[in-house]
Amino acid sequence: MGLAEKRLAATIQTDALPKFISEIQEVATYPIAITIDWETFTAFDTYPLSRLENYVFNDVKEAIGKICSDAIGKEALQESVTTIHIRNTDQQDNFSMELKDKTLFLTERLYGDTFSNHMTNMIVDYLESVL
Repeated sequence: MGLAEKRLAATIQTDALPKFISEIQEVATYPIAITIDWETFTAFDTYPLSRLENYVFNDVKEAIGKICSDAIGKEALQESVTTIHIRNTDQQDNFSMELKDKTLFLTERLYGDTFSNHMTNMIVDYLESVL
């Protein structure tokens, strides 16, 4: 991890992440903890961190908004999800979503050319199948 990655990660942690957490809690109407495996984002260059801030946060917020669009979805999410854990991988085969022990684990591949702009729908489809 270079200085540029350290600076961007620090900026995201102090500026974008608190805003993201607040927006998630507003949409879900209950507190959801957000944890990020920072080491997996800073291992390359600033590109994965930029994608985290500019795409992933928005995709997750929109997905939670779609799930919580009615009382049934809000209740199901609140009963099943207390934490969202986000990590990055450089291996395409390691992209995954898993709901385990009330934690939604999102492993994204934000490095290289395989980033998907359909993440919101993928998260919604996955959560609706397990809630």
